[in-house]
Amino acid sequence: MVTSEHTLPVQSGIAPGHVTDCTMGPTSLDHFLKACAAHALPVTVRAVVYDSSLDAHGISQFLQAKTITPVIALNPRRGDHPRPTGTASQVKDYGVPLCPAGVPMRRHSYAPRQHRLSYNCPVKRPTRREGRVQWIAHVQECPHQALCQPHTQMGPVVSVRTSDDPRLYPPLPRDSATFKELMARRTGCERSNSFKKVASRLGERPCRSATQFLIRLSLVSLLEHACAWLAENRKRGEGEAPMVTPRQEAVA
Repeated sequence: MVTSEHTLPVQSGIAPGHVTDCTMGPTSLDHFLKACAAHALPVTVRAVVYDSSLDAHGISQFLQAKTITPVIALNPRRGDHPRPTGTASQVKDYGVPLCPAGVPMRRHSYAPRQHRLSYNCPVKRPTRREGRVQWIAHVQECPHQALCQPHTQMGPVVSVRTSDDPRLYPPLPRDSATFKELMARRTGCERSNSFKKVASRLGERPCRSATQFLIRLSLVSLLEHACAWLAENRKRGEGEAPMVTPRQEAVA
């Protein structure tokens, strides 16, 4: 586990070869949360970013049970397709409901207690005019060139219960800007792993003992933090330049 800002490790561990990433991911997170609670650290995990190899119902349910927003890439190899839930009748790839004209609907609100996402007509959007919020219908954007429910302010309105299928209907939609921004930060974990495996040569398995390997892994993680602290001091003009070898500079 690494932080999103500086991509520094906050939780590291090893496991036997038969343990998959799908198991190590939530297990590592659970150990981290328990360690923070045991030491009374004021740490709040609001979101966790995983790649598609950890796309599973159990992991999504595990994160939501801990009030953590799951940011997990959808695994296309699973062969599952989004299924309508709630009052939605048809959906697109990422589970966004489609209006009667076949256009992805506009996300209106999310009720976390009820685990319910609400969507409204894609051509009816709110705007502010003369200091007041008004709903404007852009009829020209509709393929039918007509409103399905001209007598309603937002309609048609549909809801999707994320608890019915938290994997395909996450509380944070996969097509949202926030989801894409968080997913882009996932590469920080890969950079941290590269520093350990390549620059520090842990990938060459310098020892066979799991205990000794974990000690080396912990020391390398401390080295990452030390290099980041020294680099930050150098930017501020404090202290001396960090003593980093050319091999480490190439990785950084």
